[in-house]
Amino acid sequence: MRRPDGLNVTVWGQGEPAVFVHGSFGWGEETWRAQRPLAEDYELLIVDRRGYGGSPADGGADFERDAEDVAGLLDRPSHLVGHSYGGVGALLAAARRPDGVRSLAVIEPPAIGLLRGDPLAESFIEEMEVATRESKDPDEYRHRFLQGFGFPAPKDEIEGPALAAATTSWHERPPAEAEIPLAELARAPFPKLIIRGAWDKAPPSAQERAGELFARICDILVRELNAESATFPGVAHNPQLLGEPFNERLRRFWSLA
Repeated sequence: MRRPDGLNVTVWGQGEPAVFVHGSFGWGEETWRAQRPLAEDYELLIVDRRGYGGSPADGGADFERDAEDVAGLLDRPSHLVGHSYGGVGALLAAARRPDGVRSLAVIEPPAIGLLRGDPLAESFIEEMEVATRESKDPDEYRHRFLQGFGFPAPKDEIEGPALAAATTSWHERPPAEAEIPLAELARAPFPKLIIRGAWDKAPPSAQERAGELFARICDILVRELNAESATFPGVAHNPQLLGEPFNERLRRFWSLA
């Protein structure tokens, strides 16, 4: 479904609405494919962020633009779920439209601005800046990005929607610039859930870098928002790909909202 503002939103199922916002290097249906069974009971609105999937760039990817787009979908009280960079936009959108949010769940949002001054965070920010500035093409940026997370460089080549997503990711606004309105979100009446992977199966270098970085961000969000916390073993940054264990946790969270 292409909205008048150009945003592409795929709709699965009927029932209480739930808005899903993907992160970098992916798009809506690709990121949330394992959540399709939730459409048996809910209406899932699967967003393609600007420059990803079926949404034209129209000015490029920016967490503020994401927040504006997502807030525009909250005309009915909705469950809101954001992954990674999409989690930053979801946090901002929820603060803008608290009356339109039934519940908020975010998966490891890179709200690195919450950690400014932390040596690990500053090192990560600098490495991403260098990757953005010095990469010669989107595939090189993807290699540098994953290495910055502590993973080995991928050996596969990307094409089609994956290449387009990598191109958009290369130029999106750094999430470290986002100012998360913690006080406003803490006052909002809807329940919050902060989700993370355990990173227990990731390479040690990834556990020590990205795993630790996201753990620190999630700890701050849990504390400052008085949020529930859920950790999924056996995965790193994408616990939603587990499918049913993740979906069941969402169902329980939503049922109490």
